[in-house]
Amino acid sequence: MLTVYRTVKAKYTHEPLATEGARLFGGRWNPKGYPLLYTTSSPALALVESLVHQPRVKYDKLPQLYLFTLEVPDNSLTTWSLADLPAYWNEESYERTQWILGDWLNEPSTLVAAVPSVVVPMSYNYLFHPAHLAFGQIRVLHQAPFPIERRLWQQDNP
Repeated sequence: MLTVYRTVKAKYTHEPLATEGARLFGGRWNPKGYPLLYTTSSPALALVESLVHQPRVKYDKLPQLYLFTLEVPDNSLTTWSLADLPAYWNEESYERTQWILGDWLNEPSTLVAAVPSVVVPMSYNYLFHPAHLAFGQIRVLHQAPFPIERRLWQQDNP
């Protein structure tokens, strides 16, 4: 089995496996219209991946997060290493990166695509394709509030 982690804003804890946000807005690895479930290899990476999207938010305005621990069958995994990716894989703009996994997005031969994290490239993010038959086998093992240590957020931007 593969254990992965996902942060979810408090108001969405009732749907920890939701892919609608990724479908509506796209992400680094998927354009709009393609739902994916983004997860990480560790709780620490889940926190960093969440915080990187909050650059100008004051500490007291950060969303309340919950950490979900998920378990999935590990026999349905494809890994992309740094060497497998084009040089532009970590560009700030998502315009080109959203189609790097195009074949997998259109025909998910595996449930999970493991890709390096842009924030911590020696760690992996795990993307789950809801169209894969094994998506229903994802189990929520645990959920808990995930407080953000104030010392991580000492900026005073508006």
